[in-house]
Order: sequence, then C-alpha cells, then structure tokens
Amino acid sequence: MQEEVIILPVLFLVIFAIAYISITSRHRERMAMIDKGMDLGAVKDMDKGFSSLRNGLFLAGIGLGLLLGHLLASTMFTLPDGEASDNPLPYFMMVLLCGGSALIAHHFIIRRKLNEGK
Repeated sequence: MQEEVIILPVLFLVIFAIAYISITSRHRERMAMIDKGMDLGAVKDMDKGFSSLRNGLFLAGIGLGLLLGHLLASTMFTLPDGEASDNPLPYFMMVLLCGGSALIAHHFIIRRKLNEGK
C-alpha cells in the first residue's frame, strides 16, 4: 500500500526535474551563444527542414520494429504446444533496435547533406 502512495509524487517530481533541467540547459546554451556573438536564428533554421525527415524515419522504424517483433514473437517465442506466448520482449527489442537505427540513418543523411552544401 505504501508503494502506491509514493509512486505518483515521485513520477511528478521526475517529470518536473526533467523539464527544469531541459529548460535551464537550453537557456544557458542560448546565453553562451549570445555572449559569443552567434546568431540564434541560424540555429533554428538549421534544424527546421530536417525535423520532418527525423520524425518520419523514426516512426517508420517503430512500425518496422513492431512488424519484426511480431514475426520474432510468432516464430521464436512460442509455447511447447505451438501457441504464441505473451512475452513483450521481442516487441520492445525490435522497436528500440529499429527506432535507433532510423535515428542513426537520419544522422548520416543530415551529415552528408550538410557536407555537400559546404
């Protein structure tokens, strides 16, 4: 009973801490850029055109991961009577693997495009 009471405040505390750290680090980064005389508009424009590519590749990777997780679960994670088990491990494995691979592919695509522009 005690664990259930503690989980909710801890969850809100963790969410608040993540939001606070991300906002303060972004503020510090922008202040450092202003101190060095850099243009803040250039940073916004650099990521503007590639966010849809990143999101699209990531969502396609998640979809592919779910498909591969289903195939893996139905072939390798079966019960002795031939029925599929309810183990969620293959789904999580493949979603993380394919989603991460999509983000790595996005990195290489962007790096190649930026090097071509120079």
